[in-house]
Amino acid sequence: MKLQKGILAVLVGSSLIFTACKCEKKEGIAVAPAEDTLRIDTNADDLPASKLDADGNYIYDIGNNTEIALPDGGKIEVGENSTENKLFGMLNNANFTVSDDKTQGWVTLDRVYFATGNSQLTPNSEAQVANLITLLKAFPNASIKVGGYTDSTGDAAVNQRVSTERAKAVADKIIAGGVDASRIESEGYGAQHFVCPANDTDECKAQNRRVDIRITKK
Repeated sequence: MKLQKGILAVLVGSSLIFTACKCEKKEGIAVAPAEDTLRIDTNADDLPASKLDADGNYIYDIGNNTEIALPDGGKIEVGENSTENKLFGMLNNANFTVSDDKTQGWVTLDRVYFATGNSQLTPNSEAQVANLITLLKAFPNASIKVGGYTDSTGDAAVNQRVSTERAKAVADKIIAGGVDASRIESEGYGAQHFVCPANDTDECKAQNRRVDIRITKK
């Protein structure tokens, strides 16, 4: 009798376990192992934003929009940290003087890009070039120099040529917009004068591939 009761207890216990398991499976409840409960999945929104666009160009933070009132009555709307606002600050400041040190006073164009490996300006560069033309027309006594630069990837001679052609492409575009050619000069510097000295990451190299402007006469 005791043996029969023992067998019955085992059968009842097994039935309860089977029922519980069957119930879990039916309701689709998945119980994760204890060690997995502490795992945190990385959300893509939490990752640092890339500072490069789809073409490998560096994306500058130009800040919030601000309106610049020009001395000739014109207006342009640009970012607070933009190239245009920096140049305007120099040209409109009575105390600003052009340095005799030709390595000083350069400002990087933050929205001028080229097709890979050549000097063709991309369509999204048009707005900044147009603003530069407007600025120079508003300050008719000012002259500038356009400098082209590359990173150190590839042949030095090719880099020198490409940087020269890119600087000239920007200068030519400004001249074509109605600014007298006597006020504009350009030069390519190849893989010189890095703004990101390490030149060892894609973002760093993208910063070094650039076109700068320096006010040479005010």
